[in-house]
Amino acid sequence: MAFEGLKLVAAPKQAPTDPASKRRQRLIMQIDHQLYMAEPENVGRKFRGRWWTIDIDGKPTLSIKYGKVPLELAKGKHAIACGDMAGVVDALKKAREAAIDGTFDSQLATVSEQVRARFKKGR
Repeated sequence: MAFEGLKLVAAPKQAPTDPASKRRQRLIMQIDHQLYMAEPENVGRKFRGRWWTIDIDGKPTLSIKYGKVPLELAKGKHAIACGDMAGVVDALKKAREAAIDGTFDSQLATVSEQVRARFKKGR
């Protein structure tokens, strides 16, 4: 048999996760993807779905998004002005820490309800 010499065990059951932690994990996964796209060795490559735009002065502006919806970072503020791409990476790392701490949980719940309502509208 191919598994000779390996210790085989029963797989542990995964505890069910609550919807808030699933949304938080999805946001963290998306932030990690944005961090990958913003790495210096990937700057010249074209990626779809970047969260930052470059203005006419060459400075990036970053929006933290859940799906395609930008999250409100402060009252009426949905974007972060960065000086350069290193600033984008820095802002993404801080956003990742905030997501791990659960800072965005209430906004993620609201956005999730809005998306769910859009799907129900057609039925």
